[in-house]
Amino acid sequence: YDSVDVNVVVGNGSSLYSPVIKDVGRKGLMAVSEEFARVSSVVEEEDAAAEGAEGFGDVGTFTVVNLGMFGIKSCAPIVREPQACALALGAIENRIVPNDGGGEDGEIYKESVMMTATLSCDHRVVDGAVGAQWLAAFKNHVENPVTLLL
Repeated sequence: YDSVDVNVVVGNGSSLYSPVIKDVGRKGLMAVSEEFARVSSVVEEEDAAAEGAEGFGDVGTFTVVNLGMFGIKSCAPIVREPQACALALGAIENRIVPNDGGGEDGEIYKESVMMTATLSCDHRVVDGAVGAQWLAAFKNHVENPVTLLL
């Protein structure tokens, strides 16, 4: 794609909105963060006026939904046509996982901080194997956030 426009689902307690952040692939992390802060403030301050604000009512190619802030562990997002994918982020929590290295203390389990991310793809647009590769790259960026700065 030449351009990727991302809808980000945000709410103000009584309503949900999905404003679009345009051309995310050409923006740096700081620019995306500033744009997200702008659309979030419109939702918080103007409520109903958000419908007519810039970026509201448009449909991007990708949607991000964060239900983790409500304590939801995971969900299966629905892809809205004409979008290609939707990513749902779950709660970040401590989980007990196998200790692959065995550890110095001989413990076979360890506690790790984990988050569930679920990607739904419209298979007419994105092949499932390509979606899985994208999700693996996303996982790598979340685990090594310095890669987002390069």
